[in-house]
Amino acid sequence: MREKLIFASVLDGYARRKDRSVSLRFHTQELTSADIMDIDAMCDSYGYLYFRPGEKANREEMKELDQVEMPDLSSPKSQSKRLRSVLYLLHKQEGGDMTFQDYYVQKTERIINHYKEMLDE
Repeated sequence: MREKLIFASVLDGYARRKDRSVSLRFHTQELTSADIMDIDAMCDSYGYLYFRPGEKANREEMKELDQVEMPDLSSPKSQSKRLRSVLYLLHKQEGGDMTFQDYYVQKTERIINHYKEMLDE
């Protein structure tokens, strides 16, 4: 399996999603069975998309792109979503009469105040 996919393609359309992300649709020219197997193997992988309309691919530019350090995308959740999920599990575990929204506000205020106290005035 290849470590990257590079195909001449046409950006055919996009769709906005309710989570504010965008689904992009590309069309390639005819591909080999091996190309299709590589695409299939990479399905649901995180990565980066670089698209430049018009000109042929520039080999020097591609080398430069391969050397760019990218942030780790191994976790699909942002840090704030991860924190919210953990607090939700704690809320369920602790039980109590408080709604999750009230619990979340109480816990995040506690965290915010903790770090505010560390700030220089």
